[in-house]
Amino acid sequence: MDPLPSALTWRLQAWLAERRQDRRGSAAPSARPGYAWDPEAQILLVDYSALLGHDCLHAVSDWASGFVTLRCAEGVFEVGSISDLWLPFQRDHAEAGFRHWFATLPGELAHALEPLPSRRYALAVLAQRSQAVRDLILSNVNLCFLLHQFAETHAFSEQTLIEIAGSKQTEILIELGLPPYRRVLKLIRKLRVGEFDAYEATRVLRVLRDETLCDALVHERVLSCRMVKILEDYPWTAGRPLLRLLCEAPNRTLREWINDSLRMGGEAALRELRRCDRPSQVRRLHERLILAQIAQEGNRLRRYDASGHALDFPPAPFADTEHIQAIRTPDELQLETQLMRHCVASYINRIYDGHYAVYKVLAPQRLTLGLSLRHGRASLDQLKGEANQAPSPEAQAAVEQWLHEQVKITR
Repeated sequence: MDPLPSALTWRLQAWLAERRQDRRGSAAPSARPGYAWDPEAQILLVDYSALLGHDCLHAVSDWASGFVTLRCAEGVFEVGSISDLWLPFQRDHAEAGFRHWFATLPGELAHALEPLPSRRYALAVLAQRSQAVRDLILSNVNLCFLLHQFAETHAFSEQTLIEIAGSKQTEILIELGLPPYRRVLKLIRKLRVGEFDAYEATRVLRVLRDETLCDALVHERVLSCRMVKILEDYPWTAGRPLLRLLCEAPNRTLREWINDSLRMGGEAALRELRRCDRPSQVRRLHERLILAQIAQEGNRLRRYDASGHALDFPPAPFADTEHIQAIRTPDELQLETQLMRHCVASYINRIYDGHYAVYKVLAPQRLTLGLSLRHGRASLDQLKGEANQAPSPEAQAAVEQWLHEQVKITR
């Protein structure tokens, strides 16, 4: 074992004895980790014993030594990883010992890593081992974060990651499957990266693979997590006022209008939505398409068997009750649309495909209930009154209770 881990082991053994003595003399154990700084050995000592209920201490070397980590749990010493400690990345920490240790990290590197939502210490370790990683962090930390996430997802070795980090940034984009252009690098710098967890970082890569979409985003000042989610669902909104409207929308209503309009109007609706720059325009399009849906004959999207007989919908997941009854045929679905003056008829293909079920609710309020069906499970998708009015709290509670009971029965 090299000298540094030996020094860590010796210091942990001594501190373990000190902490045990302190706990015996303490009236109440602390519910927080304990930190101490050993200036001679340049080691941070971390004590999780009070939190876990058994001896659990860690020793972490300074940044220049690579944040080497040793763990002592219930008398067993083993090499650990700083990424497993969930240490705060905080230069103004309340504990002086922690502040001394954190100050061993170069200030410009700490400043660059601070906005990241995670992986900060992992990247700090790589920056100590590789000048290429350090340079990439300082020049485009968001790109380095995405590369680290991509490397972990694809099980790259540390050496492979370091070699990629040493490439030109446009070549790194190629490794990530992105268009190798400076405008894409600029978009990555605009990411509000603190909002992106590991899954959201993967979503960023999926969205930015669309070169046309990237071209449409060049004038955006910032790319938020919410914007990226919207772009994945509606890539055609890039560079259009509707993207801003969706980012600012306080609830799901605008999305519902858009989704319903696309189901009812297809490409023609999409062309109109691209021109919308106010929520009222989307609402009016939605209302106009509902009226057209109501006026249609019920057999437009009807399906037939080999003998030419009209097919009913697949069986609904739950049996009828006195007040909640399944809609079983296209005629019943069209009648529900006409009576309730909304767009439920636009779900006909999803119902035929077994992905959706519609019920009419007769009491305590006349409503239409839509259930999403996935992997054999039913979940409440929509509950609407006449002309898409919201249900009363009493009706909402009654339908949710009915659904809860039905799910229990079918388990």
